[in-house]
Amino acid sequence: MRLFGRHGFKFISTSVEANIKYHGLVNQGATCYLNSVLQVLFMTEDFREAVKRSSKQNVGIGLLGALTDLFDNLQKHTANTHKIITQLGINRVYEQRDAAECIEKILTMTSPEASQIFHGLLANQITCSKGHKETDRDAPFWHLPLSLVDFYNQDYSVVDGIEEFFRPRCLNGEHQMYCDRCGHKVDATITDVIKHHPDVLILLLKRFEFSYSYMSYFKTSCFVEVPYSLQIPGNEVYELYAVVDHFGGLRGGHYSATIKTQDEDRWYKFDDTQVTPLDYQPFQEKSQSAYLLFYRKAKSKSH
Repeated sequence: MRLFGRHGFKFISTSVEANIKYHGLVNQGATCYLNSVLQVLFMTEDFREAVKRSSKQNVGIGLLGALTDLFDNLQKHTANTHKIITQLGINRVYEQRDAAECIEKILTMTSPEASQIFHGLLANQITCSKGHKETDRDAPFWHLPLSLVDFYNQDYSVVDGIEEFFRPRCLNGEHQMYCDRCGHKVDATITDVIKHHPDVLILLLKRFEFSYSYMSYFKTSCFVEVPYSLQIPGNEVYELYAVVDHFGGLRGGHYSATIKTQDEDRWYKFDDTQVTPLDYQPFQEKSQSAYLLFYRKAKSKSH
């Protein structure tokens, strides 16, 4: 029997597949933002194994130990996040927080071996009008932010967003750059380049923006074209394997995660304690709720 979920996704009835091998997380109040990113981290096998190895070396202390215990429990049954909440210093469990800030905090606090899977490195490459090139300081990143502010009433394309992010910006007029080799200020272009491509690339669709006209934050709920395969400058190809969605308004709403397994190549929806297998390929159409996109570096194919 097929059912329609509350957000329009078509699911296989859980009565058809009673022996689902994945388990949910208890919502401690309004901690769906935490549950969603924890499920993505758990389903990222390289991260899960790195956490396990690091925990053994550090005798399972702090957040590392809490993650290890949680991942062990998730392999057996529905789990709670009490230890994680304590380690992250979350005092108000009924206050919804931002999923992007949450995963960044987790990655910052866990072991370098585990977090480096998501760790990328950007740099600014400046090219003067005479062709002289200079690379500015490195800028580590956990995610690439894609602005939706100009697409409030339009559809947005992630492919176009990546192209815009890496498009060279012109520096002229009063913004000219001083070139050491030219010996004076000249017109130039500045381009973001990736010096290190992470194994897992996180894209943040910036749905929450600040309006200076109204001096308040607002949410952009435009439809977004989410590609399964994505090419990043540097000839790296990534494949989508997880999405964290945000439903509802700015001051509330609900988070959930849709994740593809590595072993059986199938998508599941993780909604707190509910884990539901999907009987179709998601994100073939535009999404109005996608917030965080997780892309895994594609394996090179031998010829």
